[in-house]
Amino acid sequence: MLEIINTFISSIILIVTVFIFGKIIINKTKFNNKTRLIVYILVVAILNTLIYLYTTGSTKTILTCILYILTFKELFKLELSKAIFIGIVYVILLLIPDLLTLGGALYIFNVSKEYYYTEMAGGIICNISVNTLMIIITYILRKPLRKLINYKISTNKKIIVICVLTLISLAIFFYNLINTFEFNNNIIGYLIVIMTLILILFYLFKQKIDNDIVVKKYDELLDIMKAYENDIEEQRTLIHETKNELATIKCKLNDKEETETIIKYIDSVIGDKVSTNMSKYSKFKNLPSNGIKGFFYYKFMKAEREGIDVSVNISKQIEESYIKELDTKTFKDLVRIIGVYLDNAIEASIESEEKKLGIEIYLINKEVKIIISNTYNRIDTEKVGKERYTTKGKNRGHGLLLVKKILHESERIESETEIKEELFIQKLKIKK
Repeated sequence: MLEIINTFISSIILIVTVFIFGKIIINKTKFNNKTRLIVYILVVAILNTLIYLYTTGSTKTILTCILYILTFKELFKLELSKAIFIGIVYVILLLIPDLLTLGGALYIFNVSKEYYYTEMAGGIICNISVNTLMIIITYILRKPLRKLINYKISTNKKIIVICVLTLISLAIFFYNLINTFEFNNNIIGYLIVIMTLILILFYLFKQKIDNDIVVKKYDELLDIMKAYENDIEEQRTLIHETKNELATIKCKLNDKEETETIIKYIDSVIGDKVSTNMSKYSKFKNLPSNGIKGFFYYKFMKAEREGIDVSVNISKQIEESYIKELDTKTFKDLVRIIGVYLDNAIEASIESEEKKLGIEIYLINKEVKIIISNTYNRIDTEKVGKERYTTKGKNRGHGLLLVKKILHESERIESETEIKEELFIQKLKIKK
């Protein structure tokens, strides 16, 4: 009976720690139904007690992890995928206080391994030590943990699968590790396997985060460009209406035989409105008004501000081509690729001596082809096209990694790179 009470109290401590962990990283401060919260913690504590008393080894670890996941899902009203993701993060972090407590007992307080497992492990004091350390670690790492879960990595199926496999592997290896806790070749092997699994998982996290940053950047830019084009269209409508109104006034004044001076004045007003300088924007007049026109215009202006000589050549056929009716996914993929290519072209042009950038769009054999060319200062021709290759220094090249991923998954967009004399050329083909 004493063992059951001891296990139940330890289970309450454990579940409260799970709750505090979720509360810290999800950053949720208020819970409307506190009675439900208390009842849920007690029910889960009972289940955890049963798992601890009637299961052993890896089975016990896996069932406990499932309990964590369900706790995150129910208490914080999360999707199952996100609850799994947070559960994996919790289990990985829990390794640290578990090993610190075990190592401290064995090598600082000289407790024997047998005594630790029979008298201390699972006990109230040991659980308080482990869970206190867990809360401290969580609080210290709260900012990166919040940042991690806010990137919605949990919606990525590949990462979820890796998470589940990692969870099972950690349960198996960690159980064997704590049962043979001695500084020998076995423990080193277990630790290497555990660290390798964790590093693989976090590499996937980092890659997804980097890609999401780039995607978010171009999604926001796309929204800005669409809003910009709406403004341009409104201005055109306003100019057209103003012209008609002034023309009507002119006719009425003529009918009433007003002075010639007023008529000339109205003529000059109409003339001024019509001759509004749209020469820069007119370079992109053959592009459809679906957001891509404003996108190119934005990049064009950015390049000109940097002192780059930009040449634009867009076929008249493009305006009525199928590019104006692209599905949302293909359109977004295209804009992201063009955005990366143009950003890289602008940066390379700035560093070059001639500072030239060319944008050409044609309809050839019923296929839309976009050619972006730029002068450059230095390029390692052997590395062009390789994953993450960039001339912009360390921790850069994520844009090209995103492009490679999009091109790999897209059935409608193809890309080709060419270096010709003093020009670096990116060619895009959009299939009908």
